Amino acid sequence: MTVPFANFNPPPYHVLFTGAPMYYSYFSTGSLRIDSEHANIDSMIDLCRSKSGNWIPTARILVSAFVNHLDSEEKICREEGLAMTREHLAEHQLLKSRLALIDRQVVNHDLEKNVFLSMLRDILFYHISNFDKQLNPA
Repeated sequence: MTVPFANFNPPPYHVLFTGAPMYYSYFSTGSLRIDSEHANIDSMIDLCRSKSGNWIPTARILVSAFVNHLDSEEKICREEGLAMTREHLAEHQLLKSRLALIDRQVVNHDLEKNVFLSMLRDILFYHISNFDKQLNPA
């Protein structure tokens, strides 16, 4: 299941932080395009949290969007001249494997909704703070 970010356009989070606008409430990466994708994932997490009834289809779209973001982030870095380290690229591959496992757990009903959502938000926060914040001009 592939869901491009272009089809999901919630209003961005505009937060003032040290005088500069940023789209994600935790950190700015220096790329508004990447930050807005982070905000989209975060909004999708909130959307899934508020979903009553069968949340599995929404959860699967969310996992797919997260995986697509990793590819999109690499493309944005190339286009904007941001240097992505080998470690960062390796982390993307690790995350894709981890997200595939999480998707299987969702399909098999092995995760409760709140556990799933907390896991995704923790993964996003960890990745931004430990990898994306270090993106710098090539």
